[in-house]
Amino acid sequence: MDLRTFLETAADVVGSLTPSLIGSAVAQAWKPALSFRQRFLQWVVGSTVSYYATIAVIAVTGWSHFAAQSIAFAVALLAFDATPRIAKAAIDTLTSVPGRIADRFLPKKD
Repeated sequence: MDLRTFLETAADVVGSLTPSLIGSAVAQAWKPALSFRQRFLQWVVGSTVSYYATIAVIAVTGWSHFAAQSIAFAVALLAFDATPRIAKAAIDTLTSVPGRIADRFLPKKD
């Protein structure tokens, strides 16, 4: 890989993540009491969810990158707030799986 290809790839990655990172930054401005760990987590969650949401919007609707990135901005604003609820629901579901499997396959004792 030559330097030009590397720089073009890096520019594409930065360009695709910019709207989601800006959305995460705006969301952080509304919550000034966040710790550094929470701020970093918000950037990671917001940019990751937004990146894949952009791809999904383009795949489903066929809209332009500009429209999809506008939606990605809004998704990045909301993603961090939804993460604790989604994580709690996933953890509750995963912790109940062994008990449900045991109830289904193991006979109950009287």
